[in-house]
Amino acid sequence: MKNIKSVGIIGAGALGLLYMERISSWLGDEAFFLATEERCHTINATEYSINGQSRSFKALNPLELEVEADLIILAVKNYHMDDIRPLLVTASGPGTIILSVLNGISSEQMIKEECPESTVLYAAALGMDAVKVQNTLNFSTPGKIIVGEERNRRTPELDSCTALFEECGIAYSVPEDIHRELWFKWMINIGVNQVSAVTGAPYGSFQTDPVLQDLMNRAMLETVALAAEEKINLTESSLKTWYTVLHTLGADGKTSMLQDIEAGRETEVDSFAGELIRRARKKGISVPVNETLYAIIKTKESLY
Repeated sequence: MKNIKSVGIIGAGALGLLYMERISSWLGDEAFFLATEERCHTINATEYSINGQSRSFKALNPLELEVEADLIILAVKNYHMDDIRPLLVTASGPGTIILSVLNGISSEQMIKEECPESTVLYAAALGMDAVKVQNTLNFSTPGKIIVGEERNRRTPELDSCTALFEECGIAYSVPEDIHRELWFKWMINIGVNQVSAVTGAPYGSFQTDPVLQDLMNRAMLETVALAAEEKINLTESSLKTWYTVLHTLGADGKTSMLQDIEAGRETEVDSFAGELIRRARKKGISVPVNETLYAIIKTKESLY
C-alpha cells in the first residue's frame, strides 16, 4: 500500500467542494481541482463559504501543465463526462487511482474504457444534505463515501484510499458487495431526487408526508424489480434502510436534482429514469411511474 500524496478533484460542485475542504486541510497545495483554463481562473479567484467558513482552493489545468495525481476524484454530473474526458485522460496514468462519485451505475465502466492503465474504484456518496448556491455551500450532514473494488476484493489501492479518508476525516464504508450499494444509491436517486424535482419538496417533506413517500416508494420499487432481473441483491427491505438515512438529513435540505430544476440547469434524469426505462424494456418490465417522472422532468427542462 502506498500513501496518497496528491489528489485532483474534477468538479467544484457540492460534492467536490465538500471533499476538497477536507482533503486540502490535510494535503495543502497537493490537493487541487483539475479544470480547463477558464474554469481554473474562476476557481483560483473565488473565495468560497463552506458552512460559514471562508476557503480558497487551488486549480490546475492538466492540458497545459504536467500534473500528477495519485488519486483523482470525479464529482461532476453524468452529462459532463464528455466535457471532462480530456482532463481525466491527460491527468491519469498507470499509477493513478480514479474514484467516481457520479450518480448512476455506469460511470466506472466508461472510465475504465478511457483510462485502462489506471485503477478504477467503485464508489457512491450517501447521506449528504448539502445545498450549494453560487459560491456558498451549507450542509448539516456530510454523509459518507461507500467505496469498493470491482470484484469486492481488498486491494492495496483500496487500502490507500481508505487510509486517506481516515486521515482527512471523511466518513466511509467498504461493503461486502459494492455493486449492490451502487444500485441502492441509484434506487434512492430514482426515488427522492426525481420526485423532489417534480414536486419541489425538501427532505423534511419526504420525512413526514405519506403521499410523497408513496410516490417515492413506487419509483424505487420499479428499481427493485429490475435489480431482481439483473441479479443484484436489492429487495423491498432496502427501502427501510433508505428511510433510516432519510431521517438523518436536514429538513430544509434539497436533492441535487431539485437544485438543478430551481436553477434552470440540465438534470441527470437520463441517468436515472432514462437508464432504468432502457434496461427495463430490454427485460420486458413495466415501469410506468418512472416513465411518468421522466416525461415531467424532461418537460420542465424544455420550459426553462
